[in-house]
Amino acid sequence: MREDDRSSWLKRMGPAADAGWTLSGSVIGCLLIGYAVGEYYGKNPAATLIGLLVGIVVGFYNLAKIMWRKQ
Repeated sequence: MREDDRSSWLKRMGPAADAGWTLSGSVIGCLLIGYAVGEYYGKNPAATLIGLLVGIVVGFYNLAKIMWRKQ
């Protein structure tokens, strides 16, 4: 594979990689924050679920922003 082909392929894959890392990072991050809050306040599983739901909402919001961004 030539160097030009490789760099153009990486440029095209950039937004998809960005979207994947953003979605997974926000879900995992908010889930861990929810778990930590639940542990701090007496093992409340509702905090973990709330953290998970917030992470999913934030992750899909950021995913939509990345996908609808003009190139």
